[in-house]
Amino acid sequence: MVGRSLKASQAGIIKANSALNTKFQGSRERLAADVSTTNNSKNKGITLQPIHKFFTGKTVDKPYFIGICKALELEWQEIIAESAPKNQSQPETKNQEKSSEKIYDINELMQQVRQHCCDKIQHLYSKIRLLNLQQIDVDKLYVDVYVLEKLSSVCFATIPELLKDSNLRDDFNRFGLGQRGKRSPGFEIANKYPRLMVLGKPGSGKSTFLRHLAVDCCKGQFQPDLIPILIELRSIKTASQFNLLKYVHEEFDLSDEEQTKQILKQGKVLILLDGLDEVPSQSRRDVQNHISEFSHDYYKNRFILTCRTQTTEYTLEDYFKLVEVADFNKEQVENFAQNWFATSVQTSEEGEKLKEDFIEKLRQNKQIADLAVTPILLSLTCWVFSELKDLPSRRSQLYTRGLNLLLQQWDEQRGINREFGSERYRKLLPQEKQKLLSYVAHRKFKQEQDVLFEENELQRYIAEYLKDISTEDSKQVLKAIEAQHGLFIERAQGIYSFSHLTFQEYLTAQYIIDYQQVENLVTEHLTDERWREVFLLVADLKGENAGDMLLLMQKEAQKYINTPKLQELLRWADEVTAGSAGDVNPVGKRALALAIAHTNTYANTYGYDYENTYDYDYANTYVNTYADAIANADLHAYADAIATAGFNVYANLDALDLSIVGPYEIADAIANGYADAINLTRELEKLKIFNNFNSTELIKQLEAQESHIFDEKQPQKERQKFAESLQESLLNAFNLTQEKVDLSRDEISRLENYLYANSLIIECKQAAVEVPSKIWEAIEERMLLIDK
Repeated sequence: MVGRSLKASQAGIIKANSALNTKFQGSRERLAADVSTTNNSKNKGITLQPIHKFFTGKTVDKPYFIGICKALELEWQEIIAESAPKNQSQPETKNQEKSSEKIYDINELMQQVRQHCCDKIQHLYSKIRLLNLQQIDVDKLYVDVYVLEKLSSVCFATIPELLKDSNLRDDFNRFGLGQRGKRSPGFEIANKYPRLMVLGKPGSGKSTFLRHLAVDCCKGQFQPDLIPILIELRSIKTASQFNLLKYVHEEFDLSDEEQTKQILKQGKVLILLDGLDEVPSQSRRDVQNHISEFSHDYYKNRFILTCRTQTTEYTLEDYFKLVEVADFNKEQVENFAQNWFATSVQTSEEGEKLKEDFIEKLRQNKQIADLAVTPILLSLTCWVFSELKDLPSRRSQLYTRGLNLLLQQWDEQRGINREFGSERYRKLLPQEKQKLLSYVAHRKFKQEQDVLFEENELQRYIAEYLKDISTEDSKQVLKAIEAQHGLFIERAQGIYSFSHLTFQEYLTAQYIIDYQQVENLVTEHLTDERWREVFLLVADLKGENAGDMLLLMQKEAQKYINTPKLQELLRWADEVTAGSAGDVNPVGKRALALAIAHTNTYANTYGYDYENTYDYDYANTYVNTYADAIANADLHAYADAIATAGFNVYANLDALDLSIVGPYEIADAIANGYADAINLTRELEKLKIFNNFNSTELIKQLEAQESHIFDEKQPQKERQKFAESLQESLLNAFNLTQEKVDLSRDEISRLENYLYANSLIIECKQAAVEVPSKIWEAIEERMLLIDK
């Protein structure tokens, strides 16, 4: 039977605290007002006293007790403490009474302390400041963190092993090396391990993760029975200042330190320590040792500590489980963007629209997408997009801001003055540090393997640039760049790379500008696709002054057209398109003509090599390239037409590897190819690119040939004759001859390099944005023509 007064059980108090945080943001005053106004008349004018009694496990009048539970949306029968049945109750001895009173006092004390600590966390740490200085609730931006339980920096590997099966231009993050191993949800790992050390790159979300756990603890969603304390270690000036017991006692706000010790001995505290790497370097080892000793003395409590990955010599591996924050995957990027844009608009619909536009722009710009995989750089990208409603037309603007953020602003905004590394490096200004990085990036990029450094190689480049330092000092500089800025990452023991390939490419481009190396860039690397991004970034950085670079590129490209047959093809492309009725730009017309010519030159040289095991790959590429060229040869996209001519090598339908494909598959492929070719010929006629192009006659010939597709019984000679007939029809339709398309393999390679170079010139012009129109018109007028 329930009496006139009730009190809450410990489990009930935990539930009530969770409900208080959820419904009333932890405010007992708001709860009292709600009980007074929305429950029966007996509760009108309720004071804070019964509210405090309720949450400290003391007896409360039954109407008040029920009213409080109703306001918290809890069933009051599930909250009350059960009384012992009368027939089982026995008189307690004095010692039992004292023991019971002591336990009761500790439990009551812990509830008071927890409420006090949660109030402080909600007040101080429930919000974060964005790069645009806007403050928002941490949970409005937070995206679930994933961690790697296997640290890459402690793995043994060789460079060939790391590069095996990797396409560095696609896999760097564009790299993939930092993502080996299973990704585990950070929240689950934090629940699993009582002592956890979370490592991560600058701006990887370590501090936000810790704040999220602290706020969730207050809400009862993470370790709900513990008392959370969050300590920002950057506040430590000297090791002698740091006494964790004293700090916890001050956080508890208790008069007697013995009370604090009793709570710690019960194992009821969640201690969150943020930023071991932000402790002054001369004090860091002592602080680390102190944390180790404290976690050993009060081992029943839970500890989570964050530190930059690059400061691994300061880890607590003997006592703590080490994990590393993983870069964002596609889903996390989209969730973060959704949350970020929702903070800057009035409605969820506006936020969703901005997010969708942003993600689409990232899909179109792989380099920026690959950079925006950590919260800090993704936040920067979202900020820029929210201002422009687009990504910047010149990517270098975003990269410059990203580097400044990592080299200087990120620490400055949080009041951190790092003293790690040699004195020589500490004296460098931010722009001098960037020049050092540019030198290292360029030195590495000129090598065939341009991404991974051996540690001694990296030290050597640093010493070369700074000139007046020893090998040991250069190692300290390396560690400083790694720890302070996160721009170098140790991928395996003793093997480094830039944290983002995009930054390495940008810094290489910056070096070329600073040291006037543009001419060397053009003459040495024009047709090396590995340098494509560097070319685009150099053009981007030069802006309106990029005209001279484009002229150099055009002059260098002409060197590939140095045989009579190649020059004859360029003349043919001009003759068959000049003055045609279509609205396509003249260079776009020439580009499409060269795409068709290139098809036939490739087929003529490689098409009858039936022993070539790759021939089947070319079976239907004739039609595919034909389609691409037509689709891209319009008023605005002739650059794509040139790219099509250079990269989409297609062959005639005879290019089949008969040793690996059955006759039915061959017949089916050819039947489909003819159907597509006929349709595309009709589309080509609409563009009116070619002079004297008789599409009707070509379609008639294609349809006649289509009706006589060979079957599996016909000998190879007949099938080859069939393919030759198709080629003859195509050559005649475009006023080409067998002699014109009879190129050597070297000439085909030269033609492809020429087309690639011209495509790159157009891309560089687009990257530069501001090239004067007169200069560009002169370049465009000469493009895909013999230089007279």
